[in-house]
Amino acid sequence: MMVTRLSIDEQVAAMKAAWPQFAARRVNRRAQSARWMGSVRPQYASYSLEIRYELGSFPEVRVLSPELVRLPGNSEGDLPHVYPPAEDLTLCLFDPRKREWTAAMTIAGTTVPWALDWLACYELWLMTGRWIGGGCHAGQDLTEAEETTQ
Repeated sequence: MMVTRLSIDEQVAAMKAAWPQFAARRVNRRAQSARWMGSVRPQYASYSLEIRYELGSFPEVRVLSPELVRLPGNSEGDLPHVYPPAEDLTLCLFDPRKREWTAAMTIAGTTVPWALDWLACYELWLMTGRWIGGGCHAGQDLTEAEETTQ
């Protein structure tokens, strides 16, 4: 069964309709890629986000500001659920090995809400030192992750 991929124009239109505060930048129809910049406020703080997407890859979300705080020595890691490198962190919003995201899904309906959820979990993690969002930590295998989220 072939999965239908949404074009970059369809992704841009869905983002514009659902999240008008995210401005499309660097839309490249030839490369089927785009970047969006926008601000959100999931709970306590406002965050400036950048979403990068190229058809055939996974969406990447970066927090541009404020800088994410690390908790050195925390049992869940200095900053859990992010992909390296440290100077260009992207949020870990889903597990690609479980195929939780496909190119047939809109970024507006998945990636942005998942980023808001991640930020809410991050704010609670800063207060409690415990990540309540579930999922896999870097280096954790799937069975171990499933046990910790049940």
